Formats: sequence, C-alpha cells, structure tokens
Amino acid sequence: MGVKERKREKAKQKKSAKPVKQEQIESPDIDRTITEDTTHSPEVVVEVEETTEVVKPKTEIETANDAELETKIVEPDSLMPSWGDIEETEWMYGIPTREEDRNLWAEEWADYLLEWTENNKVHILSLATFISEPPFKDLRNKVDSFRDIAEVLVNKEVAEWVDKKQRQLRVYWRPLEDWADIVYQWALKTGKLRLDVKSIVIQEVEEDFANLPEKDIHIVLALMVKKGLAEWIDEKKGAIIISSS
Repeated sequence: MGVKERKREKAKQKKSAKPVKQEQIESPDIDRTITEDTTHSPEVVVEVEETTEVVKPKTEIETANDAELETKIVEPDSLMPSWGDIEETEWMYGIPTREEDRNLWAEEWADYLLEWTENNKVHILSLATFISEPPFKDLRNKVDSFRDIAEVLVNKEVAEWVDKKQRQLRVYWRPLEDWADIVYQWALKTGKLRLDVKSIVIQEVEEDFANLPEKDIHIVLALMVKKGLAEWIDEKKGAIIISSS
C-alpha cells in the first residue's frame, strides 16, 4: 500500500547579527620628544557591541531526537489507504452497485484492513470498533461494508467470525505457527522456561503475544509441544516447560 506523508516546511535559519561597530577617540597632539617628564597618550579604541542573538548549531543527539519526533508525527498517515480519505476518493467509501466492481472494492479494503489490524495490534475486530475508527467510519452502509470486507479475509483463511451474528472478526495477520516460534525464542532469551496461558496474559503484558486471545495462546503452546520445543506440565491448564537443548 502506498504511504502518504505530509510535507513539512523547513525551519528558516536565522540571519547572522550585524557586525560590531567601532568608535575611535584619538588623543590630542603632544610633543613626541622623549624626556623624563613626557608622557605618551596612546590611541584609545572603544568597541560598542550591539546585542546579538547567537544561534547554536544542534548537536547530533538533538538532531536525532527531532528526526524521531517527525517520524512519530507522520506515523498516523502510514495507516491511511493508498487511495486516500473520503475527500480524495469519495467513490471508495460507498459499496459499488455492480457485482464485479463490488468484489474488487471489497478486495482493496480487505487488503488494507489486514494491514490496519497488524499496525494497530488488533486480533479481534468488532463492528463497534470498525464503525468508529478512521477511515472506516467514513464508509456508507457501514454494517454491510464490514461484512463484505471481512468475508474476503475469511475466504482467504486469514480471518474467521467469532460469533454467529458476525459482529466480531478474528484476524490472523500473523499465523499462529509464527507466534509459536516467537514465544520460544523469547523464552530462551529471557530464561523463562516454565510458561502457562494465565501467566503470559497477566505478567507479560508488554509482549505482543500476550494480547492474543487466551484460546489462541493455548494453541500456540500446543504447537510448541508438537514441534518438540516444549513439553506439557499440565495440558488442561496450558502449562509447559521449554526444551532448551
């Protein structure tokens, strides 16, 4: 998908201050014959400085921080679909009447929805969230749009309906097999070799896999056992011990 980024105006550099002015006061003519009583009055130079504003160049750390801040500012734009918002392509925000066009429309939105859920770390997408989040909230016939778009992902076997009323969609933007490898590598790295579903959900909230539905975490642990990466301590409770060898 294309990524649209807002253009930023470069800050104008401040012009250098005016040069320092100098005033000269010369001593009156005196006898330059050197005697014991003769004194010499040298030329006196008085410098008068105007107030200047010194612009210090930014350090490498400050420049890096500015770049990081700019990246954070433009990040929301990366979640927009390639066709833009409703003001740019209004026709993409309504369901086409022709079946052929409708299928192509749903395909485009489904690809974007899969990207959107991954970027936002959403595993279960509800209809309530769909109709309230941009850019989906600008769609006309939101309920029908949600189901048409979701069905494309279901047919591709990267999503499934959680309920019979089709109001919640489980989106598999990463296969559970991949999550099994991720959890295994994390366990080896952290030295946490005894794992269970509840401890992952409660204690490892900062890890992406902890946000998986509990049912899926149990499946992930079972896949680890199936691959020979772990052994069951209590299969019913979803408790395993990692095989480190």
